[in-house]
This record gives sequence, C-alpha cells and structure tokens, in this order.
Amino acid sequence: MARLSGLAAPMSHVGDLPHRNRKRFTRFFPAAFLLLAVMSLLGGFLHPPNNLDSLIYRLPRVCHWLMAEQWEWIPTVKNNLNTRSTGIEWWSAPFIAILRTDRLLFLINWVSFLFLPGLIFSLFLHLGVRRRVAAAWMWLLPTGYCLVLQAASVGNDMLAAFFAVAAFDFGFRWRRTGAYPAFALAIAAAGMMTAIKPTTLPLLLPFAVFFLGMWKPAFSKPLNTAVLAVCFSLASFLPTSVINIRHCGDWTGAAAEDRMLGSVIPHIGIATNLVNSLIQNVAPPIFPMAGTWNQWVRNAAPDAWITANLKCFEESGALFALPDFQGEELSGIGFGIAWLVILSWIMCLFVKRSTPPRPTAVDLFRGRWALAALLFTIALLAYFSRAGMSTVGRHIAPYYPFLLALALCGSAQVSVVRSRAWQFAAACVMISTLAFVVIVPSRPLWPARTLLRNVSEGSPRILLRAKTGYGVYSNRADGLGVLRDALPPDTWSVGYLSHGVSPELPLWKPYMKRRLRHLAFDETPEVLRAENISHLILNTQNFEKGRGVDPESWVRRHGGIVKERLKLQLLAQEPPREWWIVKLPASLP
Repeated sequence: MARLSGLAAPMSHVGDLPHRNRKRFTRFFPAAFLLLAVMSLLGGFLHPPNNLDSLIYRLPRVCHWLMAEQWEWIPTVKNNLNTRSTGIEWWSAPFIAILRTDRLLFLINWVSFLFLPGLIFSLFLHLGVRRRVAAAWMWLLPTGYCLVLQAASVGNDMLAAFFAVAAFDFGFRWRRTGAYPAFALAIAAAGMMTAIKPTTLPLLLPFAVFFLGMWKPAFSKPLNTAVLAVCFSLASFLPTSVINIRHCGDWTGAAAEDRMLGSVIPHIGIATNLVNSLIQNVAPPIFPMAGTWNQWVRNAAPDAWITANLKCFEESGALFALPDFQGEELSGIGFGIAWLVILSWIMCLFVKRSTPPRPTAVDLFRGRWALAALLFTIALLAYFSRAGMSTVGRHIAPYYPFLLALALCGSAQVSVVRSRAWQFAAACVMISTLAFVVIVPSRPLWPARTLLRNVSEGSPRILLRAKTGYGVYSNRADGLGVLRDALPPDTWSVGYLSHGVSPELPLWKPYMKRRLRHLAFDETPEVLRAENISHLILNTQNFEKGRGVDPESWVRRHGGIVKERLKLQLLAQEPPREWWIVKLPASLP
C-alpha cells in the first residue's frame, strides 16, 4: 500500500528521531511543554476526576446505559443526561465496564494533549503562518488554560479542539496530496469533533468551503466513500440530533433542558458572547477584584439591558460575571495567551520587517486570508447567536487555533517572535501557566489543605476563599459519597430526585453494583415502590420551584420518612445545600 505523503517520517530519518527529540527538548518552550505534560500526568494520577459536567451528566449517563445494557432515553428531570453529545461517553464506557474505575479516563485527554503541538504547527503552516512563527506558537497555544487544564481532566473541550485541528490538518493534506487516506481521516475527525462537542458544528462551513474542490477525487471510490460516509455520520452528532428531535422536538436539545436557553435572540447572543469571551480571556486567573467587578456591572447596567440578557443567558453570563479563581470549567484560552497575542499585534507596528522568503505552495494560501477570516468569523458568530451559556470562553476552545492562526499571519510576526522582548514575555506566559497548573484547585500539586488548615474567620478574604475552594474541590469527586455510605449496604437500586446542581456520579459507585433510578416530572414514588425501591435520595435545592410544593409536604404526601438530612457544599461560590435520604414504605397505609 502506498505510503501517505506527509503523514510519516522518511525511513532514512527514523534513526535520527531520538537525537532530534533530545535536542528539541533542551530548548525552553519544548521543555516547558514537556514539563506541563508530566505535571498533568502526575495530577491525573493523584486526583480523581472532578470535572463538574462529568460528575453531573457525562459519566452518570454512561452508568445508566451500562446498567440498562443498552442506550436508552433516561426518564429524568435532568435532560442533559439525554440531549448532550455522546462522543467522549462512548470512549469512557469500556474503561468503566471493564476496569470498573474512572481513574484512568484522563489518559484519553492526556494522550491527545501530547499531539497538539505537532497538529497546531502543521495547521498554522497550512493557514499561512510563517514557519518560524508556527514553531514558536505550537508550544505556546497548548498552554491555553482551557487546553492544558483539561490535559488531566475528563472534560471534553480540549478533545474537541484536538479533533477540530486534526480535521482541517488532514483536509489540507488531502488537498495537497490527493491521498484518499487523508480524505478518510479528515472526514473522521470532522465527525468526531461534532460528536464530542456540537459547538464545533459551525466549523463545518469553512471545512466544506476550503475543500469543496477536492470532493471529486473522493468519488473515485464510490463504495468506499459511501461506507465511510455512513460510519462517520453515525460517529458524529447526527444520531443525537435525530433522537433529540424525536423526544423533544429540538435537534439541539436545548429546549428540553431550558426553553429560555433554547431561544436565544441572535443579536443579543452575539453581542453578549463577544463581550464575555473577551473579558473571560483577558481577566487574570486569580482576580481578587471579581466581587467588585460583578457588583459594578449590576449597578451600572441599564435594567432593560439586564432584563433582555436574562431572557437569553444564564445569570452569570447575562451579567458578565467573573470568578475570583479560574478553574477548568471557567477558563478560556487564558490571560497569558490572550495578552501575548495582543502584544504580538502591537509589536508588529514597531519591529523591522524581515525580508519575505521566496513564495512556496503553502504561501499561496495567504492570498485567501480574507476568505478564511470571513468563514471563521461567520462560524464563530453563528455559534454566538445560539449560545446562552455563561462559560463561552471555554466552549469556544475549538475555535482558538483558527482565530490565532489568522491573527498571526504576516511576515512581521517573524521579527516579533525573534525579538528578545517577545521571547521574554512568552517565557513569562509559560512560567505562569506552570505555576497555575501547580495551584489549580481541581488538581493541586502542592499541599493546599495542609497549609490552609489554620485559616480562620479573621484571616484575609482571599485566604478564606482559597480554603473554601480547595476544600470543595478536594471532596467534589465523592461529594455525595456520604449519602451513598448512609444507604443500607444491600441496596441495589436507589431512587433519585434533584432539580438543582447534582453531581450524582458518586452514587453509582462501586461501578456496576448499584442502579440509580431517576424520577421524571410525571412520576411519583409509587412507581419506585412498584419496582421494589425502598430509598430515595432527594436534593432540596430548587425543589419547590420544580415540583410546586415544598419537599417536606411532598415526602409526607407520599408516605415517606426522612432518615438523613445532610448539608453538602458542592460549589465553592454557593452555600451548602440540604440533601435527604427518604425511606419509602412498601405500600401506602
């Protein structure tokens, strides 16, 4: 079989790879990236997965399917268990089914993280970035917070960015070589990026336009192409969108989760998301003035503007709220990378431009920069027009490589990256990222709780906030473990009802030994009794709003007895919430 040009190193150079790699990693940027990778690996082994989305719905839905021995639309008031994309879940299922643990799931992200520098370098060259510039930024861009903080996580934003970059990189290889394997890999990666994160769907527009003229060679093998099209369609977001239409009438599923977020007004979505994506990236990762900023926005913003925003966005997104300490759930590309890009633009105005090299085949793409900028801008604005989530800086992780590539085109950037001032600033960015990976609350690599043990009410607010944050994160992976442990040891199936924040994954442990049975809106405890379920775990947060009755009256009406009342703090920025274990009688008196 013919070797795919550009996908493998020539055999004559294979023997030189160990020496070349050793030499490469003696330079600061590659060495810093390698250290970040090692630190991420260490953090992944030391700390259990505590990504909030994964605890709330991504891994619990896998447990539902495994215990049901099939995919199913789960009866529940938490429709994010059903409507969200399933790409990373199907990768996670074998780990849990075979190994009965989630401790190694982070390796999916970590291995993908190792490939990012090479993919980014290749993509940047294809998009017209000069080789010298691409060689510097290939190590810097992966240190963006939304990427590096998920290298040891079970989140899916970094993985979506990985497949988005891979889709375009293989697409450009396909365009350059006409090799059929490159076509297959490009389509596979494009399908997977949508299956992992449907926020990438607008990127299919530039993908289709860039490679429009290359579709004809694909039909030289019509049977192969048809088989690939079917397989990769099934591996994309398409099956989930069809299921969402069938069950809730909305292909995105947003209306089934929150009808307000499923009907974002386009111009409000674009304006608010633009502002949020900017401030979430330029704000420092540790921001003691966050409370002052958030209060100022509330006071300064016109009431009509706040009302319009709240109809389309989650509250923190509608009010441009910033956290005092960023984590993997709240981070965009990050303070360092964002300001380094701005610095690179400013320096372009003052540096002496280098003489442009002789044009190459890759350089010809520079003539189409305006088209590329237009397409990626349309894709980003299309997403903004439909998105009502508060963490837009993280959700657009797959867009950053393309936006930065367009921002870094031009021969002036060669002089910029050669300058000592820029190299010093870039080194500071890498060092600050290394420090942030050490102190990040989700996977600290320092004895945070030990050193903060003596922090008391009289201590500075920032220390009190740090103690709370590290304490919550240290317990989040097993945040509901006290409820699980309070159940009778022989309880195989447990009822569950929550209208609030509910990281339910600990209730499924040990894996494949217990089943969690959700109550849907139209179900009552009588349904659980018919299934011989004797205990119900109930979250009192938002209960009256969701059920129209206070939890005490609801339990009493159905003959239950509250056996345990436990206050648990699952989010650092929210107070503890009360959870109950309810004993259900075998039958109503």
